[in-house]
Amino acid sequence: MMTKYAAQPEPVYLNPEAVARAVGGKARGNKVTCHAPGHRKGSPEVSITVDPSAPRGLLVHCFSGEDPVEVKDWVLRMCGEPDFSPGVKSDRTQPTSHLRLVHKEEPPRAFSDRHLIAQGYRHAVTYDYADANGEVVFEVLRYEHDTLAKTFIQRRPDGHGGYLAGRGEPILYRIPDIAANTEDPVFVVEGEKDADRLASLGFLATTVPNGSWPEELSALSGRRVFVLADNDATGDKKSKLAAEKLAGIATVSCIDLPGLLEKQDVSDWLDAGNDADALVALCSSADPIPANDNEPSAPAFSIFDWTVDRFVGEAPAVEYLVDGVMPLGVPGMVAAMGDTGKSYAMLELHRRVSFGSSMYAPPVFGGKVIAEGVSVMVTSEDDRGEVHRRIASLDPHGERHTSAGKRMIVVPMPSAGGARAYWKEDRKHGLIETDDFKRLCDQLKSIDGLRLVTFDPLASFAHLPLNEDPAAGQFVCTSIGRLTSETGATILTAHHMRKLQKPIETLGDARDAIRGSSALVDGLRWVYAMWPADESRAKRVCKTLGIEFSPGKVVLGGVVKANGAARRVVTTYVRNEFGLLVDRTAGLSASAPPQGDLLQALAMAIGAAAAAGSPFTKTGAGGLFEMKERLPDELKALSKGRIDHLATQALEQGAVVRAAAKGEKTAKWLDVPGGMFAIGLGNFNTGSPR
Repeated sequence: MMTKYAAQPEPVYLNPEAVARAVGGKARGNKVTCHAPGHRKGSPEVSITVDPSAPRGLLVHCFSGEDPVEVKDWVLRMCGEPDFSPGVKSDRTQPTSHLRLVHKEEPPRAFSDRHLIAQGYRHAVTYDYADANGEVVFEVLRYEHDTLAKTFIQRRPDGHGGYLAGRGEPILYRIPDIAANTEDPVFVVEGEKDADRLASLGFLATTVPNGSWPEELSALSGRRVFVLADNDATGDKKSKLAAEKLAGIATVSCIDLPGLLEKQDVSDWLDAGNDADALVALCSSADPIPANDNEPSAPAFSIFDWTVDRFVGEAPAVEYLVDGVMPLGVPGMVAAMGDTGKSYAMLELHRRVSFGSSMYAPPVFGGKVIAEGVSVMVTSEDDRGEVHRRIASLDPHGERHTSAGKRMIVVPMPSAGGARAYWKEDRKHGLIETDDFKRLCDQLKSIDGLRLVTFDPLASFAHLPLNEDPAAGQFVCTSIGRLTSETGATILTAHHMRKLQKPIETLGDARDAIRGSSALVDGLRWVYAMWPADESRAKRVCKTLGIEFSPGKVVLGGVVKANGAARRVVTTYVRNEFGLLVDRTAGLSASAPPQGDLLQALAMAIGAAAAAGSPFTKTGAGGLFEMKERLPDELKALSKGRIDHLATQALEQGAVVRAAAKGEKTAKWLDVPGGMFAIGLGNFNTGSPR
């Protein structure tokens, strides 16, 4: 049956200046920046792209950790629009309240320089930008002043002997020269003056108007290009931008001219006594920048090399970071509602991976940390002071001041230069991994014994519409998966969950509440969700544990996605005096398990025993009642008939399965679905009952 696709929404044209006024920000082109709600100091935390093709005419990114959809709701409300729902078009047929934002095309204006002349400027020179046929497309006019800095304005022919203000789309400078000579190399410089100076020496040279690179660069396709930057920070940025724009189009080298003072350029270098021969000699020894297109492709493979007879001997056991719950060496996600405490819990996970974990420590993320090594956490939400306070509360005995401290790396981005974009969309190349991400990957790959890496939160590092575009979500997941395979570490991202109208009852409900397109969850191999317990359940838990109830005190969590063996049970967390979530599932009685009865506790005990290589049987010498000293307290006091009835219920509901050990034919051992015995790979520990 043919799939019926939803009609694309009509384009929405908004005026960036009006949007900026509505949110109290600043507009630059089609970009608007502003502070997020509740923020007033420092750099703007919200970036808004005014794009007619985007849902409701806006793409909104927030770099301070707030829920991106809630921030978009705030922007729309400030503009007088209803809240945003991904994939749902506004039901307004006549959006009268935002008509003041609708962009109207301004009529062309006649060119005038009277404002500059009135200030004492004088017209110094005109630079013609012509197409390959020599027809002038627009002009850049340079104005000079006795005491003020030089300035430039642009104009274009109106077809009647006059000029209109502005230039239209940019083109390269001196295209006719480049088109007429396809053999010589081309020099890219920062301004028309420098390009003309090089041309006077017989070189091919070009620049772009006001730093604006055109989309059309075919004139430089296949050419040898040398980029000559001015000697300052701006020059470095423009040189790097030129190399990026020409990557895959031309063979590019960036040349540092020796002996330049701050802010000097190639004209100054020539005025200092250097000549054309010196420039040629300098460029002849320059190595080209490797282009993306020149990177080696993945080696070819043959499907006939992968017949199943190559898999000989004993299959490798699954390695875990958190025993039976979180595999080692997989890409994953921890998703939670706002103010749940996921970042603190993830920091504790890093501490245990790097410092080791006591056998008496409560579980973390549903199990015991069994893989130790180096961990790296990159957080954009907490500054150096907050990280210090949290580490101090987690490490009261000062283990961080021993050799173990070198194994735990926590980078507070607000104190390390601000959050960086690791994934973004480039106008020319589409979805890309940024240079910042590639540099980080190189550092991570150099670490021996790397076990865990976390990006918290994902939205601060992925400057992409993750909540709206499945392709963006899949791109980020693929990138993280590749880094996982290159490092062998578990790589986690922190992400948001939606606030629902009704309480989350099951792990399936929790999975459905994760923000963004399904590509985010589907593209990762392991996902853990955390959400606050509803008030009645939380009060019941607090009463059972004998602690005082307060809002947000009790949090539930569990694995909602796993490609492979992982215990899928709901864990109950209680916030301690420092705000850290502590697993208290084992201490709850029959009235407290979040799924309403003792089946939850029984399934968890059965799964843990099987994962430890000592599985239960339903009855007999290894039976649940016969081995009840290994069960949690809430089950130990039950009669044999009650335990047998619970086991029967668990089997009927699929919470528990019968399984055969490796090499056995009889399915008598109990395990949870997806456990090692359940998939036929279970091994017994020495001394376990057989």
